[in-house]
Amino acid sequence: MTTIAVTGATGFVGKRLMEYNKNKYRLVPLSLRQKKPANFDLQGIGAVIHLAGKAHQMESIADSIYFDINYELTKQLADTAKENGVKQFLYISSVKVYGDEIQGVLNEWSACAPTDAYGASKLQAEKYLQSIETNDFKIAIIRPPLVYGPEVKGNMIRLLQLANRKWPLPMGRINNARSMVFVDNLIELINTIIDKEASGVFIAGDPEPLSTSELIGLIRKNLGNKSGLIGIPGAIRKLIKRAKPALYTRLFGSFVVDNSITNAKLHFVPPYSTEQGINQMVDWFKSSGK
Repeated sequence: MTTIAVTGATGFVGKRLMEYNKNKYRLVPLSLRQKKPANFDLQGIGAVIHLAGKAHQMESIADSIYFDINYELTKQLADTAKENGVKQFLYISSVKVYGDEIQGVLNEWSACAPTDAYGASKLQAEKYLQSIETNDFKIAIIRPPLVYGPEVKGNMIRLLQLANRKWPLPMGRINNARSMVFVDNLIELINTIIDKEASGVFIAGDPEPLSTSELIGLIRKNLGNKSGLIGIPGAIRKLIKRAKPALYTRLFGSFVVDNSITNAKLHFVPPYSTEQGINQMVDWFKSSGK
């Protein structure tokens, strides 16, 4: 049984990964809050899954915080892993390395042009990891879009709470497309990369992107509510775009990543449909009292 060290083991993805893989690997959680990377003993560890990091936040925080956590700690952890003979280092990056307002469809080879400190710090960490890769120290960089599922946090919780209201919602006729990934599909991709000892840049994602209207409609269906989605007048959309440009981009903008290269390289097919993922997420939400 392969021994794998996991950072961020108490977070949304990490907690699920630990539970999902409890009988598949020997899992060792690493806390970067309690110990500096240089003090970890990683002898006998086959792979490191680095999930910990400073998540993107809508509110303003100092850029240096992103770089201290997402770049500097990653650099230190990877150096320690390499010095200790770890064979594979998996870094969970983000599609934010591409930027925010994207035209067309992105893939593993698309140019990266981050537009904020979060994306820039992730990209800087990616570049450092690639610079220290050798035949004996393989680097796998995974770029997930929005991750959802049971125990999700952040904006998805607010969307679930909004969709749970009984009255009609002004979220109809939004004809955008946004890629997402069910947390279990992401974990299955991580497992495949470990099992195949693969290296390179990989994109996670469900089989098909959804529009904002489709997403909310699926959530409301699983909540037992009528769809009840009505369109937002153009004037209101313009007001939102002017007053809350980041919110406008999330609601009405498209962000599509094509993971067909990743799937072909790994002979991987995401095993869960978006409908299955949303159903699990909504079941958790209903039982959680959020």
